[in-house]
Amino acid sequence: MATFLSSGQRDLLNLVLDRLIPEVGSMPAAGKIGVDNYLDAIAGSSSRLGRQFSEGLRSIEKAATSLGSDFAEMNDAQRDKVLREIEVSEPAFFETLMMQTYNGYYSDAKVIEALGLEPRAPQPRGHEVEFGDFSTLEAVSARGQAYREA
Repeated sequence: MATFLSSGQRDLLNLVLDRLIPEVGSMPAAGKIGVDNYLDAIAGSSSRLGRQFSEGLRSIEKAATSLGSDFAEMNDAQRDKVLREIEVSEPAFFETLMMQTYNGYYSDAKVIEALGLEPRAPQPRGHEVEFGDFSTLEAVSARGQAYREA
């Protein structure tokens, strides 16, 4: 399997992922379940995303170094400080990182099972959907048609 990120970048990314989504109860940490593979594929999917991830990871390393340590050697509080700094200084990268981390994490079969859901495609069987309370829409319905027939 071809990869976009180097092994060093992936090691750093896994440490970052474990801070973004740490292990809590039965929910695994993002860096422990292979979200890095998902992000590697995303980074390799376009030159813009690849550049954004490469530069963003480099910025994380620089921010850690400016605090006098390597990110891997930092404790959780120090890592969080670095990531908060990156969130402010590199907002486009951080937003993409968070969005894609969530996409990869919550589509993983282990996470879906830990949430008590079946790890399968939503169709053709579908998922149970609770019937909602539509009483709040009565005012809208009472207004009637707000458009004209074409």
